[in-house]
Amino acid sequence: MRCTAPAGSSAPRSPIGTTEFTIRFVGEIWPRLRDEFERREVELKIVHVRTRDFWSTLDAQQVDLVCGSFATEAGKLPTLDYDFIEWHREPIALLTNLSTRELPDKPVRADKLPTLPLLAPTAGLLAEFLRRWYGPDYRSRLSIIAEIDALYYGLGLLDSQLLHGCLLTTNAVAQAAIDGRLPGGAGLRMIELGDDYQPPLELVTGVFARRGEREHYSPDHPVNLLWHEFEAHAPASSLS
Repeated sequence: MRCTAPAGSSAPRSPIGTTEFTIRFVGEIWPRLRDEFERREVELKIVHVRTRDFWSTLDAQQVDLVCGSFATEAGKLPTLDYDFIEWHREPIALLTNLSTRELPDKPVRADKLPTLPLLAPTAGLLAEFLRRWYGPDYRSRLSIIAEIDALYYGLGLLDSQLLHGCLLTTNAVAQAAIDGRLPGGAGLRMIELGDDYQPPLELVTGVFARRGEREHYSPDHPVNLLWHEFEAHAPASSLS
């Protein structure tokens, strides 16, 4: 762990990177570690990391652990060059402001998606789904009406009715939007994807560390204390 002291303080830092949607992982384990960290004057530093950047942020040793997500084939254990604690898996879905006449409430199959007006990500995790389903030239195969760099911008475009189309996102985010827990989700519908996409992909979320690095630390090292709490609180995986 890189223990750098902030100005005016001698307290070491234990930096954790999280995406916007994985910050809650840290919130679940922190109450059990707060007293120990405060007693030892270790500062828990939370770093906001975008999904597209979390591998490089970890590799560059800017953080000791990172909570994030990646795409993998459904039902398979991922092969990674990192230590990894799986937290959960979920499919992706569409959020739309199209009418039920334009897009009925039934799963969108792989041959249907290219015909829909799509707000597509410029890069990152969801772009990886599209690339693996439709090839590296997926932009020429899909009906992309806008390229977006942030979820809330896409939600704003749909909510404002400036564009009528579909936004690709995760099931959890889509559900939060239509439940009113995200700004701009009111009036949108969530449409599931069909089961014919090849390869069958799902989003896997968890906690990552540089492979083997923790073995050089003592069991009570802050990084290992954090890791063990993440392990203890991770929902049981259906894969083994």
